[in-house]
Amino acid sequence: MGHQLDRLIGRLYQRARIVHYRDDLIPEIDLIGPMMLPKVCVVRALVDRMRPGQRIVLRSTDLEMPWEMEHMCNRLGHELLEVGREGEMYFFTLRIRGADDRLPTQDPFTLDLSPQAVIQTVDITPEREPSRIRAHAVSLPTGRTALKAKKP
Repeated sequence: MGHQLDRLIGRLYQRARIVHYRDDLIPEIDLIGPMMLPKVCVVRALVDRMRPGQRIVLRSTDLEMPWEMEHMCNRLGHELLEVGREGEMYFFTLRIRGADDRLPTQDPFTLDLSPQAVIQTVDITPEREPSRIRAHAVSLPTGRTALKAKKP
């Protein structure tokens, strides 16, 4: 089971996009698609493989995900920085905390759902603005290229 989960995590990272978030480039993982595992289990496996201080953006169309992310972060002590929504798509920004600086667990029955900011994403692909993308490309450790938006 562990080996299959590692393969699934690897495939998710292969399809990840790099997004510009508050002057930093972080991975955005798409939790859309048919999976036999509950998505929160996949998120837990992703989080367990990350270093303290790392941030990640997760997106999903599941209506249950805001509550599941809230409870998972509460239980594990990680920080749910932001919840955004664009149409039916939810975006969750998490910051991973180390064993020494985890947030205290709260009573799950007293948890409030994080407010959902209405956001608008912009998809920039080489077909749309090739000159702008080539001028601001950043190399990733995997040999792939990340897109870096031009700062105003």
